[in-house]
Amino acid sequence: MKIFGALSGLFKDNQEGENAKKPYLYYRNHEKLYSRVFRVKDLTRKDSAFDAVANFGEGNIGIGLKTWIHNGDFTYQKVAEFNKLAPTEIRPLIENASPEEVVQKVSQLRNNRILLDKRQYKTNKDIYHYITRDDNVMNIFERDYDLVQLDSIKLMNSNGKTYSFTDGIRNYKFYASKSVLLEEFDASSAKIITQVPIVQFNDPFELIKMIHIPDYLNKNEIKDVIYLPIYSDGKTMQVKKKSGFNAWNGASKNKGSNKNRPNFEAYITIPVWIHRLYPNFFGFNALNREERNASEGFKLHLPDGRSIDAIITQTNGKSLQTNPQNILGKWILHDVLGLQARELLTMQRLIELGVDSLKISKINNKNFKIELAEMYAFEKWKISLQEDIRKVTNRMPELRKELIEETL
Repeated sequence: MKIFGALSGLFKDNQEGENAKKPYLYYRNHEKLYSRVFRVKDLTRKDSAFDAVANFGEGNIGIGLKTWIHNGDFTYQKVAEFNKLAPTEIRPLIENASPEEVVQKVSQLRNNRILLDKRQYKTNKDIYHYITRDDNVMNIFERDYDLVQLDSIKLMNSNGKTYSFTDGIRNYKFYASKSVLLEEFDASSAKIITQVPIVQFNDPFELIKMIHIPDYLNKNEIKDVIYLPIYSDGKTMQVKKKSGFNAWNGASKNKGSNKNRPNFEAYITIPVWIHRLYPNFFGFNALNREERNASEGFKLHLPDGRSIDAIITQTNGKSLQTNPQNILGKWILHDVLGLQARELLTMQRLIELGVDSLKISKINNKNFKIELAEMYAFEKWKISLQEDIRKVTNRMPELRKELIEETL
């Protein structure tokens, strides 16, 4: 932090102005620094309520990271934005409902996102770690990362554009035009955990000249990653009621009631073009029945630190599932999405939570990471590959022949 502060002159005028003595700290530098120093899981590139997840011996802890210039003891900082949900979930209430209903909805959406990540990463305590930059010093604070207390919300002020409210614990402001929620933070001297003195170099380039760059190029590691949809109907982007993550609701394999299927029975649908573009992603040719059957499967590593056994199965390797199938379903449906046994997963539920995709990262042929991806992540990834997909789909007559032969 002292080094970052010493380099402030690269990014601001440290000679004049009311903030001249206040060091600069780019928020991304703060996030990366925290993750590196404390060796915690960095979530800053994910669509998550938390910036990091740590385990300090008391279970997992979700962490929100913030930094700002200290211009007052109390300040409002952005804690959530609802750009994707605003048109369908918030804007209709702004136009047709009361201000109280608007702040109640915004608070519920805020809580939904926090609870989603608490379930995904199994956190039992969450905190904000924030730094304010004052004259020649950086102040470090920590405080609880709270859910909005829905039963205690009180509207303080509203003009149709800005909604101020409190839940008795924290104060909030919602700006309708930008669909952002701000929360008040206390940065008074009594709350400071520690201070880091900062000396800003008048000529930071003298510091930069001390850096030695090796005479070789660092090659970035290329990570094998694919995305899969949580919804099972790729054409309409809908969650089918009797397949995919709702497979437990399908007809019994013995022609009986769906009650014969286990709770949370589920599988992830894999479009065939993915196996065409990434033929050995899972360590074998998933389109070849013999190779699929010969495979001993692999481990899926969950965000909360657990791992589960998984396989690729069904015709053309269209299904990623665990054995038994309800292990996968219980994790995503119950542990992460918060559904109860035999409660249908719907697209509306995914929209409210802001997720509809899964990211699969290859560690090696026997180990893969699985985690939630933001809304439309699969569709965006698919669009980025559309030229390659087109080449694959142009071979459809050949693919149909191979499918028929495998089925026979």
